[in-house]
Amino acid sequence: MKERVFFEEFESLYYFHGGSENWAMQGFHFHNQYEIILFLTDGALMEIGNRTYHAKSGDLFLINNKEYHRTSGGADKTYHRYVLMFEPELLLHLEEAFHYDFTMFFEKRPDPFLHRLHLGGTNFEKVEKLFEKIEQNIHSENKGSIETSVRIKLSILELIVSVNEMYQFFMEKEKSKTLLDYEAKCETQEFKDPVLYRERIEQLKKYIASHVEERLDLHEISRKFYMNRYYLSHYFKKETGFTLTQYVSNQKIIAAKALLKEGHSVTDVALRLSYNSDSHFIAVFKKMTGITPKKYAQSKKSKKE
Repeated sequence: MKERVFFEEFESLYYFHGGSENWAMQGFHFHNQYEIILFLTDGALMEIGNRTYHAKSGDLFLINNKEYHRTSGGADKTYHRYVLMFEPELLLHLEEAFHYDFTMFFEKRPDPFLHRLHLGGTNFEKVEKLFEKIEQNIHSENKGSIETSVRIKLSILELIVSVNEMYQFFMEKEKSKTLLDYEAKCETQEFKDPVLYRERIEQLKKYIASHVEERLDLHEISRKFYMNRYYLSHYFKKETGFTLTQYVSNQKIIAAKALLKEGHSVTDVALRLSYNSDSHFIAVFKKMTGITPKKYAQSKKSKKE
């Protein structure tokens, strides 16, 4: 049975603080935004790509906009959390001004990388207060004003810097041990396939990201990686939960959305991402997002205005 994977549209800034009971996503989803989740209760199951985490109170997760993920709560149990989602541009536009790499644990991650950072004591209190500060700014009486918008962005940057510092401290603390040793203690998921295949799959994902504008035919990819295409398909699905075709299609749609937001025409995007034709691109885009690329571009343009 194939896992359902879908793209979900959110506002450029999304914030949630509350609880959900008997809630589970129907399939893996991905979106344009980076996401930070802080769990306040035990019992939720967090699945990110091929990793499975049993979340506990104080667990903080960082998820980038290329990772498929889903969350589910325990039966007959309410789980509470903070959720903050924002588009990468919020950080990227300010990195040069501040001379600081805000996206270091969203993009330039160590290998291997654990999405989960457990916070306790003063660290938990500090991060929760920073979430509350963001919440106060979002629900300000002057919502919509330039001043409030600036305060929201600054409070998000403050949260990011604090979380980055905590991750860096964790990395130093674990220097004498490998992250894989730590992961073995924390995670229930077992990797039963040879390390060689896991490394190949990671290389393959990086290859797709850097060659997303090409046609990326399964036969050509298998030849490039000197792997039988049937074995390649089998291990890619086993390692990621998605077929190689699904993964390539979704990465192309992520790239297409970015190009459309920049003002490129539908024809230009279809040509640039090596679709067979405009109509083929439009059909795939609509199937995966629910709207045509033209309507998507118009919606983004109207929000800017």
